[in-house]
Amino acid sequence: MKPLDMSIEARKQELSHYLDKQPYITELDGITLKIAKNVFPSDFGLTSSFFGNFMLRQSPAETALDMGCGSGYFAFLLKKMGCENVMGVDFNRDAVLCTLENTRLNPDLAHIDFLHSDLFADVPERLFDLIVFNFNYYPCDGTFGLNEDGGREILKRFFHQVKDYISEHTRIYIPYSEFVGEEHDPKHIAPEFGFSVTLEESTVNHAGEHYIYKVMLA
Repeated sequence: MKPLDMSIEARKQELSHYLDKQPYITELDGITLKIAKNVFPSDFGLTSSFFGNFMLRQSPAETALDMGCGSGYFAFLLKKMGCENVMGVDFNRDAVLCTLENTRLNPDLAHIDFLHSDLFADVPERLFDLIVFNFNYYPCDGTFGLNEDGGREILKRFFHQVKDYISEHTRIYIPYSEFVGEEHDPKHIAPEFGFSVTLEESTVNHAGEHYIYKVMLA
């Protein structure tokens, strides 16, 4: 099998038609989403649907965080699954503005606090019972508000910072795809920061295997 081209240029080509049609409206799991200009498309690829379907089967939490929320899809999903207090955080200001518009499109899933922050830099001190982190798998060049701090580097920063916001019972769910390579795989990075990693679910398509990890303090 020919290996997939994981270069930035190949990624730009793969996503180009999404960029061309922005802004547009889509629906995922009964959630209406406007995908604004420069916001990563929640309906792209397998990850959102695979991860979304998985999350809807998990038990809710009192406090939940969608880190790297993009259009807000997983934040709304956390609310839909029964989480009481939900926050969505993104480094991309266009994404945060987009979530505010999507809040108006989904009034039954309000209230959610959306915040502009580079990971936890501007997140108020609190403990989260549940965190989802659909992170940027590898470095990018600015398209959709993504930057060079992708893959292993952003995971290292995340695991270093998240300890101030969790307890021993906090569940962190992170999706990943094998074609990105082991260098950026959370299962190899999280233990370096004192976390245990459990494979919760996997699936296969033309791009290979895709995983969902549960990460907790070891």
